[in-house]
Amino acid sequence: MRRFYHCLLAILLAPICFNWWMPVQAQEVMQVWVTVDWEGLSLQEDNLQAMQKFRQQFPHIPLLHLINPAYFIQPGVNRAQIGSQIRSTLLPQDTIGLHIHPMRTLVKYCGIGYQAEPSISGADEHCSQTSCGHTVSLEYAYSQTELTHLVSCASELMVSNGFNRPRHFRAGAWQFGPKLQAALEANHFLWDSSRIDANLLTTRWHADSPLVKLLQQLHPQSTPMDQPYALGYKLMEYPDNAAMADYTSTKQLLILFEQLLNAHRPVMVMGFHQESAADYLLRLERTIPRMEQLAKQRNMTIEWMP
Repeated sequence: MRRFYHCLLAILLAPICFNWWMPVQAQEVMQVWVTVDWEGLSLQEDNLQAMQKFRQQFPHIPLLHLINPAYFIQPGVNRAQIGSQIRSTLLPQDTIGLHIHPMRTLVKYCGIGYQAEPSISGADEHCSQTSCGHTVSLEYAYSQTELTHLVSCASELMVSNGFNRPRHFRAGAWQFGPKLQAALEANHFLWDSSRIDANLLTTRWHADSPLVKLLQQLHPQSTPMDQPYALGYKLMEYPDNAAMADYTSTKQLLILFEQLLNAHRPVMVMGFHQESAADYLLRLERTIPRMEQLAKQRNMTIEWMP
């Protein structure tokens, strides 16, 4: 009889024991980077105010600021004021990285011979204004040695103006290839986001434009589904798989987000330009709450990455 009750008790407790030993299924996590490209062209108050408003609205979202230090060497500028303007948009959880467009002012400051072509827009960059060189391709215009020195010089310029030495990078106009990769590795960078699917830019750039053609050469087979991968021993590539708000509408960003979710691709990189924040940052302001709502409906977590 005692044996009978032992058997009965074992049968009754089996479901409880089984459930207790069952592993809890981990909640799916999507890591999302929101990047800011600071082009080095201008710091207009309406764009800075748009960014400050965004920070007030989404204080839980860190930003990765990729800054072109050309701001600090424009003729007649007050470096302390430039630094103050940039810092007015920052929060403690943000990360500061490097963004380079090879403007004449920056290239000459770094002691490198200026190159005016090829241009990603077809513009004539044989000029003398401070913005000259902005559309020149880093990868195609300069040698590996020149790029290594330019990255080092630009990094030092960031440090001399009170920022930590950058370890994150994005090439101007995504003009990234083997020479620039080697330059980043020589300068101990850890994170790059210069790979992009050129088709994401055709909302504003013609399919036959120099930018699209150059990117198709530099990043063949790239798609919005691309995920991080190792470029070298320490350098990782985080593809700009959701482009920038200048090129993608709220609807398009939400479609991309859902496609990544459905494909179980756990990383999304999106962003905006400081110089056009007043015009396009609203797209992210509308997108983010809908992303968070969709994530909640799908019982998954968005991890906003610094």
